[in-house]
Amino acid sequence: MLKSEADKAIPEALLLRETGYDFEWLHHAFTFEKKKKGTALRTNGSRDGIAVVDIGGGKKVSVDFRRFYEADPMEQVCIVKRGVNARLVDVLAESMQMPKGKLISALGLSAASLQRKSSVQAALSSNESSRVVGMGKLIGQAQVMVEESGEADGFDPAVWVGHWLDQPVPALSGGRPCDLMDTAEGQAVVSQLLGRLRSGVYA
Repeated sequence: MLKSEADKAIPEALLLRETGYDFEWLHHAFTFEKKKKGTALRTNGSRDGIAVVDIGGGKKVSVDFRRFYEADPMEQVCIVKRGVNARLVDVLAESMQMPKGKLISALGLSAASLQRKSSVQAALSSNESSRVVGMGKLIGQAQVMVEESGEADGFDPAVWVGHWLDQPVPALSGGRPCDLMDTAEGQAVVSQLLGRLRSGVYA
């Protein structure tokens, strides 16, 4: 697959990957082949922070969330400005074992707009993409924290984050982190809160 100069500016580290097939860049994630369009997504668990999602037909997609967290800021800006594919929201919901509607609400996305863009494999706006990528970064942050603690065996960062976001947090006066995930500023606050759990990330 030929890539434009603009495409080449996006690092391979931020690619979603599918075994055995050429993969589009992240802003076109899930635009593999027309014959695969519209296939159901089913989570298949995760290993070492890489979420494995079954897209049907024996094909699987993996998302390395650590890459979201560790990417250079300018690389992330490039991804967000290009816009991520709307179906990345499906992958996040499956990986986090969170109802899609709940994730859409937490990120402040329009369900109708997302459905329309997903149906034609369209990219999200920069604002929408920023919030979606921010969720991926948070999962990657949890993964890095646990890996550095040396207690990563059996830990699924996506599922853990999905659960933690919905729990009341004393630092938020009993509020839930998920209620702050619809803005970049709120996501920064949530990231800081997560960082404070370094000594007890499973709590």
